Amino acid sequence: MPIAERNQFAVEIYLPNGSSLEQTEVIAQDLEKLLRKEKTVVSVTSFIGTGSPRFQTAYAPKVGGPNFAQFIVNTTSNEDTELLLDKYSTEYAYHYPNAFVKFKQLEYESVDADIDVRISGENIADLKKVADTLTTKLKKLNEPIRIYTNYEEPLPGIKITLDPVESNRLGVNEGTLALGLASRFGGTPITNIWENDYSLPVVLKSKWENKDPVAEDVSNEYVAGLLSPSVPLRQIADVSANWTEGQINRRNGVRTLSVFVDLKRGERSGLVQPKVEEIVNAVTAKSLPKGVSISYGGVKESDGETMPKLIKALSISIVIIFFILVFHFKKISLATLVLASTSLSIFGAAIGLKVMNVDFSITAVLGIVSLIGIIVRNGIIMYDYTEELRHKHGKTVFEASLEAGKRRMRPIFLTSAAASMGVIPMIISKSPLWCPMGTVISFGTIFSMIFILTLLPLAYWLIYKHEDKNISKDETEQL
Repeated sequence: MPIAERNQFAVEIYLPNGSSLEQTEVIAQDLEKLLRKEKTVVSVTSFIGTGSPRFQTAYAPKVGGPNFAQFIVNTTSNEDTELLLDKYSTEYAYHYPNAFVKFKQLEYESVDADIDVRISGENIADLKKVADTLTTKLKKLNEPIRIYTNYEEPLPGIKITLDPVESNRLGVNEGTLALGLASRFGGTPITNIWENDYSLPVVLKSKWENKDPVAEDVSNEYVAGLLSPSVPLRQIADVSANWTEGQINRRNGVRTLSVFVDLKRGERSGLVQPKVEEIVNAVTAKSLPKGVSISYGGVKESDGETMPKLIKALSISIVIIFFILVFHFKKISLATLVLASTSLSIFGAAIGLKVMNVDFSITAVLGIVSLIGIIVRNGIIMYDYTEELRHKHGKTVFEASLEAGKRRMRPIFLTSAAASMGVIPMIISKSPLWCPMGTVISFGTIFSMIFILTLLPLAYWLIYKHEDKNISKDETEQL
C-alpha cells in the first residue's frame, strides 16, 4: 500500500512497562522542544499517557498508558515531512535511555508493525520460549530497527491466598477483600464525568499521609467483614510477592504472542518478509512445542486481504473486455487473439517497476487495467484494417497482415506515444500513490507497442493462413 502524501507525521514514544507518567513526560517534553526548533515544523500536538483521536483512516488510535506518549507533527510541505523523517527516524530512535521513539509516516496500510510473526498456543511458557529464540535470530538481520513482542515486560505483583477457615469465621470473602484493597491502594471507579468529548474517571481511594504505599503495607492492611472487627490481612491470608505477565493477548480465543518487526526507514517489507520466514522455518523445524502454530500478520496479511479483491476486479474487467471484442469482431478466435496480446504488456510493466524502483501497489494494478485497455484499442486498430483488406479488397492473409502492419504503424505509434508521455508527470512527481500507476502505463505501452507492431500481424498470419489454402483449393476444384 502506498504512503499518504501529507504534510504531517506521527511520533510514538514507548518506555518500559511500569514507567511513571513523570518519566514519560520528561522525554516527551525534551523531544517536543527539539522538533519545535525545526523551521519546517508548523505545530506539535502532544498526548502524554494517552493516544490521539483518529485523524487518518488507516492510523488507528493507540492504547495509552503511563509509559506512552504521542505527537502529531504538522510541517510546511510533504517534502519537508520526508526530510524530517529521514533525519530523525534512525538518529533519535534510541536517543533516550530505556525509551524507543518511533517516527511514523502516515500510510494506507493499517498495521501495527511491518512484519508480524504470530505464535499461537495455550502454554505461555512455550510461546515465550519460541519467541525468545526467534527474536535472537531476527536481531542478526540488518533491516529491522526494533524487534519486540506484544506480551510486554513482566510486572511485579502480590499474590493473596485467603485462609478458608479464618476468612469464613470473620465473614471476609474475596469480593469484599478486593473492594477494600482496591479503594485503599488503587482506587475504586465510581463514575465518569465529561469535559467536552473527553471522559474523566472519578475514583474513590484512601489517602496515605506522609508516604506512598509499598508492598509490605498490603499484609499489614486492616480488613473487616460485614459484622466482624478489623484484623490485619496477614492474619487471614497468605501474602507473597510474584511476577505476572504485563499483557496476555488472544486471537480468536487462542493465546497468541506476536513478534513485531519494525523496519528501518527505506526498507521494504516485501523484501525482508522472505528472510524472516526463512528464519522462522529454520527455528520451527528444529523444535516447535506441541500445540504451537505459526502465522503471519503485518503487511503480508493486509496485502493478502486486499490483493484478491483487486485480482477479482481485474478478472471481471478482462471478461467484460472479451465480450466487447466478441461483439465487435463477431469472431471468438480474433477476440481471443486480441485479448491474449495484452499479456505482452506485463514484460514492459515489470521492467518499468524495476527501473524506477517502485513497489507493485494497488495503483499499479489500476495501471495494468488501463494498460490492457490501451493495448486492446491498438489491437482493434490493427485487426480491423486487416479484416477490411481481406474481405473488402480481396487480399490474402499474408498480404493483409503485412499491409496492416505497415499502414497502422503510424496511428498505433502516435496513440501509444501520447499515452506513455501523458503519464510522465506522474512518474516525475515520485508520488508513492501515482508513480506506480504512471510507470506501469508508460513502460508497458512503449514495450507493448513494439510487440503489437511486430507480433500481432505475424500471429494473425499464423492462425488464419490456412483460410487462403482453403480458398485456393475451392477455386481449383471449380476450375
